Amino acid sequence: MSALENGQDVADANAAGQIRIRLSTREANLAVPDVPLLVPLSLRRYGLSEIVNHLLNTDTPIPFDFLINNELLRTSLEDYIVSKGLSAEVIIDLEYTRSILPPSFLASFAHPDWVSSVSIIQDDASASTPKAAPILSGCYDGVLRTWTLSGSVAAEYAGHTGPIKSVKWLESASERRLVSASMDRSIRIWKSKSAASDFDYDDNEDEDQVDADATIVKASRVFTGHTASVDNIDVHAGSHRILSASSDGKVGLWTTIYKQSPDATLPVASQVGGTKRRRKSSTSVTSKGPLSMMSSHNGPVTDVLFDRKDSTVGYSVSLDHTIKTWDLVTSSLVDSRTTGFALLCIAHLPQLSLLCCGSSARHVTLHDPRVSADKTTSLTLYGHNNFVVDIANSPESPYMFATASYDSTVRIWDVRAERSLYVISRGTASSVPDSTKKVFGVDWTKSVGIVSAGEDKRVQVNRGTGLQGDVPPTNK
Repeated sequence: MSALENGQDVADANAAGQIRIRLSTREANLAVPDVPLLVPLSLRRYGLSEIVNHLLNTDTPIPFDFLINNELLRTSLEDYIVSKGLSAEVIIDLEYTRSILPPSFLASFAHPDWVSSVSIIQDDASASTPKAAPILSGCYDGVLRTWTLSGSVAAEYAGHTGPIKSVKWLESASERRLVSASMDRSIRIWKSKSAASDFDYDDNEDEDQVDADATIVKASRVFTGHTASVDNIDVHAGSHRILSASSDGKVGLWTTIYKQSPDATLPVASQVGGTKRRRKSSTSVTSKGPLSMMSSHNGPVTDVLFDRKDSTVGYSVSLDHTIKTWDLVTSSLVDSRTTGFALLCIAHLPQLSLLCCGSSARHVTLHDPRVSADKTTSLTLYGHNNFVVDIANSPESPYMFATASYDSTVRIWDVRAERSLYVISRGTASSVPDSTKKVFGVDWTKSVGIVSAGEDKRVQVNRGTGLQGDVPPTNK
């Protein structure tokens, strides 16, 4: 390996199966000299990592990923230039970044019924360790639970009369709440139980009721307005808003400020979802209604999302194959685009200005909402063998996300690669994964890791190391 000198016979290098590369990185402490290097065409990621580590003179080798024109290299250099129709006489610019190491099994928390949804408290940049009970789960027994990383239940929240379908942490600078949606057609807001003072409300609302053993929260703020199961929610603490997706084909917009909510026109539903015993609240609560109900879908709405850059914009996807964009100030539809398959979940990659959708066709599609509706798909990612039902953004890389699927796996993706980077199977560290059990939900934070929920009645925590984010080019 050496820098090419002026006048060197490039043809001789090509005949010897070599090519010129130039290495660069966005991490200043890992930079190497910006000069062309002559390397074998047969090199893959591992061999290129050895070159970078040699140039850096590292004591412990660092695994790297390599990008060419913002696309992850997953073949040899020779296979890449052949597939792109490039000449071996050109200089290939390779950008390198730290690799993600395969996530390993950390823990698994058992529930009495299917676990439909999971949410993790977002990382606090000023905290060196995760908060005491960072994991929230929603179960088909109608109970929300918060968990410590040691696997103990910090608190249970009972009141829904049907299976819980979606849960979210709702955090602001002054308080922490939980939001849940259920097949009982209601949305509920709960005060997080971490200390007695958590139940002091400044707006003089009735306080949540707690059992004598101080582990079960029995009552909550209740919102009704949907006429069928509420299957997904998204929250935005700054604007005090909630979006809901329902099987009734409507998108609901709600305020978390209870006294500003309209009076409900629909009663709280009685027991739904079968004959299984569910914990109920002994304290009756009145319900409030939505700010608006937005109708345009021709089928059940499967997921909703606030735009991560503009909370006045919302998105929804449906079994009717459409992605819809909503103006949440006027509650009006501003864009609708049709795909060729039922859509089951949606996420926003804000720094790339892309919407990421999971489908019944088993793939993940990326869409740019800024372009014409005639161009609905920017990229399609294949790998799952069944419905893709939930998506969680990477906490560090704007290019990465994780997906949950009915094929019993969670996959980690990078939009710069055609295939998933890693596959997480459900099961304990010593057990054989059960490929018949669906995964329903996934979330991801740096401090906790990747947490998934499923039909196996468990919440599973997987943790990877070496995660490093990098900043994409600015869109102008």
